[in-house]
Amino acid sequence: MTRPDKAILLLSGGMDSTTLLWWMREQGISNIHTVSIDYGQRHRVELDASRTLSASGGAVSHKVISLDLTQIGGSPLTDEALAVPTAEDDRQISTVVPYRNMLFVTAAAAYGEQISISDLFISPVKDDSAAYRDCRREFYDALERSLSLGATHDTTARIHTPFVDWSKADVIAEGLKLSVPYDQTHTCYEGTRPACGRCDACYERIEAFRANETADPIPYHINMA
Repeated sequence: MTRPDKAILLLSGGMDSTTLLWWMREQGISNIHTVSIDYGQRHRVELDASRTLSASGGAVSHKVISLDLTQIGGSPLTDEALAVPTAEDDRQISTVVPYRNMLFVTAAAAYGEQISISDLFISPVKDDSAAYRDCRREFYDALERSLSLGATHDTTARIHTPFVDWSKADVIAEGLKLSVPYDQTHTCYEGTRPACGRCDACYERIEAFRANETADPIPYHINMA
């Protein structure tokens, strides 16, 4: 990776994007501007987490962009009338918010135009690619070209996905080396604290910590023994 002097990071407040913030800092990228998206998500507590983590991670600035995806609905993440499936239900596909990452990256790119930044970082991981098609590198290759063609000025947009071939266990392993404050992160789709421990997001997080033989520092409703 060619290290940019400045970059925008899409920071959700979850374990993957938070690890990416610490990783970027370790790579020597000191001019980092974090962006979070308020899309009407059920787990809005992640917006508070991202704000806190942006500050503790040394970002230059933090911006929250509003995109009301509740108007589209169809996912329990944006429609509270729909129940969040548990990992046992094996229905992670139902949590997809259509074109979410495309909308997020496009909004971040538009903001980047205003502050003269064309390097965007986002943290899809290999585990996500089965249910979430917009977590694949080929998607970002296509979006990179589209953003470059659609920019106001002659611009080469660069979307960096350094974790795209990593598992969540790999991400946690890296984060533990970097002393990422995972106790400040939020992952649960239900948006509760303690976390539900039953949704797909919680399950994958729990398993990633177990794979690293390390206790997850956040509390859960379920017995973690």
